[in-house]
Amino acid sequence: MRAMSYFSHEDQANTSEESRWVVEDIERSVEVDDGVTVERRSILWLSAAAVSSMLLGSSTLSAQDPRPQKTRDRKSQPKDGLSFDSFLQQLYPQAKRLVDSKGEDEEAYLMTVAAAMSRIMDPGAPMRDAMRKFSKANKKAGERFPIGAMTMTFQPGKGFTHHDHLDYNGVIMGIEGEVRIRNYDFQGKPPAVDSTDTFQIRETRNDLILPGRFSTLGQKRENIHDLVAGKNGARVMDVFTFFSGRATSRYLDLEDKPRDLDARIYDATWKSRRRRNR
Repeated sequence: MRAMSYFSHEDQANTSEESRWVVEDIERSVEVDDGVTVERRSILWLSAAAVSSMLLGSSTLSAQDPRPQKTRDRKSQPKDGLSFDSFLQQLYPQAKRLVDSKGEDEEAYLMTVAAAMSRIMDPGAPMRDAMRKFSKANKKAGERFPIGAMTMTFQPGKGFTHHDHLDYNGVIMGIEGEVRIRNYDFQGKPPAVDSTDTFQIRETRNDLILPGRFSTLGQKRENIHDLVAGKNGARVMDVFTFFSGRATSRYLDLEDKPRDLDARIYDATWKSRRRRNR
């Protein structure tokens, strides 16, 4: 299983030597793991100043019609349904406020993002060109305001093993098929990622994500998860909000059986990183 990265190529200078090997800029649909395809892993990084300037006076994200796209016909399509561009424009100022506040009202923010995602008129449409346009128009050298969105396609029975989301949160929405997602909390502070010490995590959620349904994780709350697609595969949309330049994902090895069955607490260790052949 490959370690994930949600950084663009030009941000490699801001990452450690330890994690730099997982940083890539992919300009096309690419299979990032066995049976998992990401439409675009080079996520949009925008200048905070540019975002604030561009979106001054922008309306807030709202949830006028939270029904999944597939449950709406053309006649019932909400007049305020969002294009992907509009979704990004409305998301930026709220994401900036969240990051500036160091995560104040994070849970309300995640629910607002999820509700707005349900209003995107075609969440399955390619996002690559829209992201490239926004990035080119708004990114400034030396500044970074990290907001990310992507779609991922999973082949039947494929997915990502247990990993965390250091310094970022996220919302996943089902588009097609189904994905089993299990979430976990750290039990206490975990050791450094290069440590071989055992630590504990607790399973807190086990959800089946169908089209129009969501899974969220916070900077602290249920920050670890794993994902496995159902027998017909799946496609999902991810939206991430990053709180620092070190935001990344780190993989874990879990014992097969919990050490505490009733509490669903597992022993875990950090998975050692191995350079993959290029």
